[in-house]
Amino acid sequence: MVVDVLNNVIRERGIPVAELARRAGIDGELLRRSLCGTRNLRATELVAICKVLHLEVEDFLAVSR
Repeated sequence: MVVDVLNNVIRERGIPVAELARRAGIDGELLRRSLCGTRNLRATELVAICKVLHLEVEDFLAVSR
């Protein structure tokens, strides 16, 4: 799943979720809920997170299928 990959990248890079949320312009609580699987991550949020983490959105297309 997309959130599993994101959680792994976030953990590997050691970036706090609150800092990622701030840089991506996403409410921290909403991001935490998305990463825990209790809320769906919006496409616009994924794009913003990818920009912050220097990832390509296209890399997630195969993961989401």
